[in-house]
Amino acid sequence: MKTFIKGQFVTRLRGDTVQANAQLETVLRTLQQCRGVIATKVLSEWEKKQILDVESEVENKIIFGMCKSLNKGAREALEREFTVAMVIQTAEFEYPHHPYMVMASGDQIVGELVDDAGKIEELRKSPTNLFLWENFVVYMRKLPRNPAERNEMRVVYLPGKPIQLQRLPYVEESVFGTPSPEGDSAIKRMLSIHSEESVVGTCLVGFNIKKQS
Repeated sequence: MKTFIKGQFVTRLRGDTVQANAQLETVLRTLQQCRGVIATKVLSEWEKKQILDVESEVENKIIFGMCKSLNKGAREALEREFTVAMVIQTAEFEYPHHPYMVMASGDQIVGELVDDAGKIEELRKSPTNLFLWENFVVYMRKLPRNPAERNEMRVVYLPGKPIQLQRLPYVEESVFGTPSPEGDSAIKRMLSIHSEESVVGTCLVGFNIKKQS
């Protein structure tokens, strides 16, 4: 059974034009009708801050025994005028097609997901390539030697483009983000979804609506 929470959404639209209201309702309905969607909620500014605080705490922890993280996808989704939190069936929901994480030192990529089986096989031949798991490789030769630079290295969770909103011409700067496990739990609590099944996940979709001239 699907759950759609719209109260905050409607409240935020007061004072806008009828056309703008209709556009926003269409965006929400489009997201609600996506395959695999269990529940949706347009977040209030307070709820956005709650999730951002959770993600900030997570970003201060060392992960994979190597460095801290930066969830750019979740952060950018929360920065938009409207942010929709969604609980989804991960096996059914259509995700954006993009590498969802990299390891970076400044502007240089020092680790990444590799989907090509042939490339993975070639990379495994070099002892300077460390695989954290089956298809995520760290290029050890590219790791910074300077301790200060090493301290600034991050695992970056990248923003994506929500496929489902690309055909709506009045939507701009749309972004898709995946929260951390802690953020996932916070979103489920906000949407009153009680499930510990690994196939039930969450995501954030942020967007702006083009201003009418």
